[in-house]
Amino acid sequence: MNGVLRTVGRNLDKIAYPPKTDAAAWMSVAYSMPEWIVRQWLEVYDRETVETMLRDFLVEKPTYIRCNLMKTSPEALIRKLEGEGVKVRVSGQLAYALMISGYDYLNALESFRDGEFQVQDISSMMVGEWAAPGEGDYVIDVCAAPGGKALHLAEKMRDTGKVEARDLTDHKVELIRENIERSGLHNIEAFRWDASERDPGSVGKADIVVADLPCSGLGVLGKKPDLKYKMTAKTQRELTGLQRRILSVVKDYVKPGGMLLYSTCTVHRAENEENAEWFLKKNPEFILVREQQMLPGRDEGDGFYIAAFRKERLNERE
Repeated sequence: MNGVLRTVGRNLDKIAYPPKTDAAAWMSVAYSMPEWIVRQWLEVYDRETVETMLRDFLVEKPTYIRCNLMKTSPEALIRKLEGEGVKVRVSGQLAYALMISGYDYLNALESFRDGEFQVQDISSMMVGEWAAPGEGDYVIDVCAAPGGKALHLAEKMRDTGKVEARDLTDHKVELIRENIERSGLHNIEAFRWDASERDPGSVGKADIVVADLPCSGLGVLGKKPDLKYKMTAKTQRELTGLQRRILSVVKDYVKPGGMLLYSTCTVHRAENEENAEWFLKKNPEFILVREQQMLPGRDEGDGFYIAAFRKERLNERE
């Protein structure tokens, strides 16, 4: 392998790229991205936007963390992290969102072990901001692992009400429980449940349902570059269908006047805007309050999509 790399390094000026007039082929080679993905994006976004995303995936990223406001303040956390030798920057969007770098591993930090922060991307934090739960609310996060969004909502509720953080496997549920224990919050619990299976006991009870569903992950390729080699158009279609099946189940948990937050960490329109359009056509009792597609390199944080739906009360539909 080292010999191959040395040979490539000696012959960089001789590498032949596709012509720039073939945008997809050129960007595929220049930015090491499967051509079918580049072509998919070019069908939706202009060339400059696609190239901005591709460049961003190759840039080393800091780790985003969310300050646990039930335990400390952003200012105090910054001082503690810097005392632990960590480099810290404040997000331009949320005062409690910080970017850290220069640390060896999280468990070596007392601030992490003490639950003073949770690792969570800034784009993911926006789910909690949009949900804006009230004290005493009942929240269900149907695909919660490792628990960042569920914990964020539990914290925003000031340790009141109840948050149920569900996921498919024992391993994922255990990850959530570990983060709950560190957080010190008491209004959240984790348990195993298949989101595609209807839970009769939850129908019509939730003030907020969070559905951050399995997706192609094309918004986080900067952190998980191997996804671009594992993902296929066929798998994308299967994931789109799975998302629709889960949405068809969990929307029944929302009580009249409640909110459904649908999110993914991809920039694939079929999994995002098209699924939101499909959902509204199938479920006229819901209205779209807000949606946003966040793009790598253009927006702070990961590529991420959020759609917020509100279930109308009966008198609002009459």
